[in-house]
Amino acid sequence: MDWSRAKTILITAFAIVNMVLGVNLLVKTYGGFKTTIIPQEEINQAVSILESYGISVECDIPGKVPAMPFLTVGHQVIDPQKAAQKFFNTENLKQEKTEDGVSFFYGKEQLIVMNNGIISYFNNEQEEKRYRNLTPQKAKEIAEEFMQNHGGIPDDAKFDRIFYYDQSNSFLVEYVQQYKNYFLASGYIDVLVTESGVKSYYSSWLKVKGYSGPSKKLISPIHALLKMVDVLEHQEGVLTITGIDLGYYSRYYNAESWQAVPVWRITTRQKECYYINGYTGELEQ
Repeated sequence: MDWSRAKTILITAFAIVNMVLGVNLLVKTYGGFKTTIIPQEEINQAVSILESYGISVECDIPGKVPAMPFLTVGHQVIDPQKAAQKFFNTENLKQEKTEDGVSFFYGKEQLIVMNNGIISYFNNEQEEKRYRNLTPQKAKEIAEEFMQNHGGIPDDAKFDRIFYYDQSNSFLVEYVQQYKNYFLASGYIDVLVTESGVKSYYSSWLKVKGYSGPSKKLISPIHALLKMVDVLEHQEGVLTITGIDLGYYSRYYNAESWQAVPVWRITTRQKECYYINGYTGELEQ
């Protein structure tokens, strides 16, 4: 695909679409929050333009865009001793303090509880293969059973996606933190499942402190999709988008609190995620 030519045509086409949208967008008020309503006709037109130039959209594009404020978050304050005892269900643990946290050892298993609330687990046991012909669904079941037996699954956790690694025939099962039906991209749990069972676990869970500042109007999902032309201009072949949804994104900071910004998350068939700032339309790195 000639991305340079496609980019020029797309930008021109979307300039026209945006002018139309500027006239046709309806704004309604729900409980004090302004919601932008995008007519289905304009969504269909945008999808046709995208697909004409190599971007296939295999998901629903939201027709309602709420105004959203910043979200204030911080890291979880965790008692390392209690966390380790709950994780292994025993008090008989060896431990080693480090500058950044505490490492606990149970046989050949290791749990690291960081001062910033991040938890990592590694199983260094050379175990036999217990799960032949491992499937994504089976890997998800193993991951959830492991979490239930090692401290439980957070109430605000939601299954997000699974990555497959063909070289090791293993699956990375990912859960994302939720707040009032919005994902928090910096709050997630990764569980690596192999034919021998769970080999590693990583938890970066946030403490949500509430909304910050006034709600602001967000860019439309069409605007976010257009940004992908710039992001992927050097990619060959057809790009298939399988999901676009709203949530919050921020880097993880070693601070008491910081602000997460509303973003459009665009997911591709290859399970890659791109976060487009809901206020500026820029790609979040």
